[in-house]
Amino acid sequence: MSILFTQNWEIIPGSEDEYAQFITDRYIPETTDQGFYPVGGYYVEVGFGPKTVAVYAAENLTKLTDVVSTAKFKELTLTLKSLVYNYVSGVYEPTGNVKRNGYSIQKGVWKFNQYYDLKPGVKKEYADFIISEHIPAMKKLDYLEVTGGWNVLFGGFSEIIAEFTFKDPIDIGRLLNNEDFRRVTLRLRNEYVINYKSRIMRCTERFDEPRWFKL
Repeated sequence: MSILFTQNWEIIPGSEDEYAQFITDRYIPETTDQGFYPVGGYYVEVGFGPKTVAVYAAENLTKLTDVVSTAKFKELTLTLKSLVYNYVSGVYEPTGNVKRNGYSIQKGVWKFNQYYDLKPGVKKEYADFIISEHIPAMKKLDYLEVTGGWNVLFGGFSEIIAEFTFKDPIDIGRLLNNEDFRRVTLRLRNEYVINYKSRIMRCTERFDEPRWFKL
């Protein structure tokens, strides 16, 4: 299973052209050469910021650690930070509740993600609820994909992320108005979690095109 590394930021006004050239010419190719694989670039349309989101995958935590500890990666990150602000990074491992072989590049999609922390002492009850009620309710809806559940190892905004993928943003509205979704989300928030928040994100341009990140 893939380990995800995410970076969130805002572009410093006036730095757009320099930022675009750096990302295209250096950041993506040089991080990929070290063993990172770009699997998503997103812009937050609704929800908390920062608004730009880059997602990379590594084969395992050891490989991720090997990459981020290199002088090359540190230099690239420092250069990136000179062009952006509100920089936040995170490392995530799969919860295991959603079975998939890997996490591949996703293009032309929209995301609805839920972020939250567990209440103390409810870990087992929460896991039972997710497996027996929450995921089955979502999988009944044919207009979304239950893409993943992630435990936050380092950084990020919360302890857990639930990730849903849509081909059409209209379907996110259908989800938010769905009675089953409202029911399980209300129970999730009332009984098991705190600090709940969510984001709607759209995929940016294709990774095999220059300026995939341009918003």
